[in-house]
Amino acid sequence: MDEVVKKVAALGLPGVILVIVMATTGLTGAAAIAAALSILGGPAGMLGGIAVLGLTALITDALAKVGLEDLLTAVYCQRRQTEPQGKLLEEINSLSLFDGDIKDRLKSTIVDGCGCDTVTNANTTDVASEVIAILNKVPGITPAHHRDFKSSNPILRLRDGTALRTWKNPVGVDHVFLADRDERMIYGGYVGWIHSAGLEEAIARIRRNFT
Repeated sequence: MDEVVKKVAALGLPGVILVIVMATTGLTGAAAIAAALSILGGPAGMLGGIAVLGLTALITDALAKVGLEDLLTAVYCQRRQTEPQGKLLEEINSLSLFDGDIKDRLKSTIVDGCGCDTVTNANTTDVASEVIAILNKVPGITPAHHRDFKSSNPILRLRDGTALRTWKNPVGVDHVFLADRDERMIYGGYVGWIHSAGLEEAIARIRRNFT
């Protein structure tokens, strides 16, 4: 997953268009590249070469595993580290290939880091950072998507005002989130069934030591 994310991110907007075209049309290989170029209206060099042709196989695999939105979220998480925020927001606004809800969530990714493995947030306190470190050590912890944040409910508040929120999805997978004083997500993770006890132990430790 990391490989395809970095390669798509390195291509910038042409890479994003290629991913969207492949997800929405089912095209692969040279046909997908040609379709993306027709949308971009640019020269073949924008997406040319054997390297990009090989990338389409990686994109196909990633789309099958995580879907379009999660792949794009990961790509913009990568790009926000090196590209101006304003440029990326304008890029999102210019895309007409998906609905407004996805656009809004991708904007949250760019502005707040929502959905990124590591969320950089000026409002993350020292206490919250310590709690994040504890949660990241839970066996099987995996970054949660910011779209699930609104489904969670606060179960405790840390001494710095950060809220710890939890949610169990319809198939019983446990999620944990942290929200700052303005109720913005600063952390999200989930564990599979076999690691639920470890997450419960971590939350109990956080309750004892940080509330």
